[in-house]
Amino acid sequence: MSQSKYIVIAQEIKKRIISQQYDLGEPLPDQFKLADEFHTSRMTIQRAIQLLIIEGILYTRQGQGTFIRKNFLQLSQWDSPATDYFGATKKWEGVGVVTSEIIKFDIRFPSEKEQSCLLIGADMPIYDLIRLRLLNGEPVSLDYTLMPLSLVPGLNRDILQKSIFNYVQHDLGLKIMGSYRIIRAMKSGEYEQRYLNCQAVDPVLEVEQIIYLDDGTPLEYAHCRYRYDHGGIIVVNNV
Repeated sequence: MSQSKYIVIAQEIKKRIISQQYDLGEPLPDQFKLADEFHTSRMTIQRAIQLLIIEGILYTRQGQGTFIRKNFLQLSQWDSPATDYFGATKKWEGVGVVTSEIIKFDIRFPSEKEQSCLLIGADMPIYDLIRLRLLNGEPVSLDYTLMPLSLVPGLNRDILQKSIFNYVQHDLGLKIMGSYRIIRAMKSGEYEQRYLNCQAVDPVLEVEQIIYLDDGTPLEYAHCRYRYDHGGIIVVNNV
């Protein structure tokens, strides 16, 4: 059973709950129906449901099934799982319209640290990107992204304003495996104050991450910064 399979299914079920395709307070379709729909095993469905139970979205009643918590939509729409590495467009697609504003789009050679993070040589050019991500027109995050030019050819304005990960996976046929993340609080800088509407005294939540392809090749080295009131990380621990 693929770990990414049950995570993707959990995200899809959550999307349907947010969009009210499934009614709050009502039971989910039974596990056999979900397994048939997603072309997977019941065990995979059980693991997906368990993730959503731990997140406080679902609960079970003995002998009656799995239900959606009525107060789920009162929870913050900004929060996201620590395991999420599919990008802003996928993360919030069930919540609203995700758009991007391009702040910076350069090509340059990497520093020593960037070479180490991306496992590339000093003479291999990289994209140096800064994008403002907005949800329903509201600034959510400021993403500072570095990607090897040779790995992701053909980036243009249209792709940057939509979803890089969608381009990587569907157009280039690359498979994303996972990520390494460090989450920290930090002071807001000039860009955060300008584009995220932060005050000089406001903190921001930073997620520093390296995203890997299925063969272990680093696809992206990024620093994603969120407003202190527009960013929460949900950590789910499985026994």
